[in-house]
Amino acid sequence: MKHLLSAFLLSLPLLGNAAELNLPLHPAEAKIIQGIAVTEGVEVVLGSKPGFSARGAAETLVSLGVPKDDIASVTIQFKEREAVAFTVTHDKAGHVLAITGNGPWLRNSTLRSFKALPELRIIRMDHNGFVGKDPRIPEFDGSGFDALTDSKLADIKIGLSFSDKGMEQCAKIKTLRSFSVAHSQATGAGIAFFAGHPGLTSFSISEMGKPSVTEKALGAIAKIPNLTRVGLGECYVTYAGGFALLAPFKGKLTEINLSMCVAAQADLDKLRADHPEAKIITTPVAEIPKRHIGVAMSLAKQVPPALAAPLNAAIELLRKK
Repeated sequence: MKHLLSAFLLSLPLLGNAAELNLPLHPAEAKIIQGIAVTEGVEVVLGSKPGFSARGAAETLVSLGVPKDDIASVTIQFKEREAVAFTVTHDKAGHVLAITGNGPWLRNSTLRSFKALPELRIIRMDHNGFVGKDPRIPEFDGSGFDALTDSKLADIKIGLSFSDKGMEQCAKIKTLRSFSVAHSQATGAGIAFFAGHPGLTSFSISEMGKPSVTEKALGAIAKIPNLTRVGLGECYVTYAGGFALLAPFKGKLTEINLSMCVAAQADLDKLRADHPEAKIITTPVAEIPKRHIGVAMSLAKQVPPALAAPLNAAIELLRKK
């Protein structure tokens, strides 16, 4: 999917100027939002309905103390493809509160322009960047978060071209409460930048079973002292090499998200015994190939035979359909 999206984007013509959009924002902030499309050189239009991410952003904003009746949104999308879009959630005064969506919208220069969005609390962007040898990849590595160290950002979810350079800068954001990275260039080493962050209560990373993020990541996550929600996805995890590293969180965690992970039942039982108060989220082995066959194939090569057998069976069943 990522490769198809990138191929589509590469095929689009570059435009010198995007059409002016009638945005319900403060004029200075509307100019910044308009600049996202201008920077990417693509033609955009206003969406006819809220983006898929608008509801989640609104719910988070309410949890952060923004009145529900002071929240509205507008969606901006590629003229040629509705799915490549982003939603701007704003208050009645026209201040941007959240930028969420799908596609390569947020290069480093754009992130730095967000310094002039004083009420920005949320950035959630899937597929932010490019894959392969695309020369634009470094421009989407997330290092542009360096301009937002003193912002009000509380929630970040990002991926694709995002790397440890971005991890380093995001870890400096004092107001950050929730951080999630997936299908990116980030590694287990990058988690160390968040060690000791006093405000983070939720942290998750999912990297498609790549060797750059293993079960050892839980040890680095355990050094973020005030977490109540932990996520490690798309990984093979044992008790001794992974789950046991969460010991500092005994009695503190409310959720452990292991979506798309493979682990022995005995090891999961030990984890539940360590954290009886936590909701532990797992994915049935038969569902893993359905959600991402590439991840399933990668994990099947890493796990012991007893765990590989049902996973390989699920892969073969999917191929026959």
